[in-house]
Amino acid sequence: MGKRALVLSGGGGRGAYEVGAIRALYRAGWIPEIFVGTSIGAVNAAALAAGWTAERLVDFWMRLRTHHVHRLHGRIWRSLFTTAPLRATLIRYLDFDRLNDPDNPRVLLVLATDLLRGCPVVFANRPVPKARRVRIGPEHLLASCSIPYVYPATPVEGSLFWDGAVMANTPLNAAIEAGADEIVAVLLAPMPGEAGGWPLPRHPLQALALVLDLALLATFENDYRQLEAVNRAVRQGRPLKPGHREIRCDVIAPSAPLPLSRILRYDPSGTQALIAQGEADAQRVLKALRS
Repeated sequence: MGKRALVLSGGGGRGAYEVGAIRALYRAGWIPEIFVGTSIGAVNAAALAAGWTAERLVDFWMRLRTHHVHRLHGRIWRSLFTTAPLRATLIRYLDFDRLNDPDNPRVLLVLATDLLRGCPVVFANRPVPKARRVRIGPEHLLASCSIPYVYPATPVEGSLFWDGAVMANTPLNAAIEAGADEIVAVLLAPMPGEAGGWPLPRHPLQALALVLDLALLATFENDYRQLEAVNRAVRQGRPLKPGHREIRCDVIAPSAPLPLSRILRYDPSGTQALIAQGEADAQRVLKALRS
């Protein structure tokens, strides 16, 4: 059996949808060795890479509240919210020693955007091509979660970082570089062209979120189509480059846009609904794979 990679995208409180999908995958016996995450997806990926079960992740999310993640910033010219509560939450619940233990068989890749250099950076707890090998700590997860202006940029290793979603919301290439043969990507918005209609944003923050969703879904679609082209060429016996191999990639995504209001809200009722939706969508994908 080849290496399995779980790729989790960003979307704030909508990350509960990923948790439902993860529970369905784990219950079906689909357990990855490689975890790739952007923004809230990086937090979920880090928890799993540190050895959490799917049920423990569900329990964590059901206890999570908005004040555990952010609060209004006193200096709104810098950002609307501070991530100090999220830092405290990560330190309290995640075992970073276990995550970075050389004997930990799970690979974690966290994507962030280097603001000063204008490029994406992949932080890794293991040596992986094109990734920066580091001891992953709360600062790397915060860097991946730092939505521009909503949250302040996060300083890491002499630079400033914004949310990884700024340049690549669902980093398929990072999973491929880590040696994945089978990928499941969980999106927090419908695949391009498959949604019945996008909700109109009610305020500037929702407008920003919608713009990021649309732009970054286009980036994912481009990466996904490129991977399909590589796979076709490999199957036909004429790989586009030496070393190309066929890599299966399945996508779990909502059929309609998730509420934009959930990006900044964390509460039990909304979380429970998103978990149920993610689990149901994942079960449909798993059923199709078995048939």
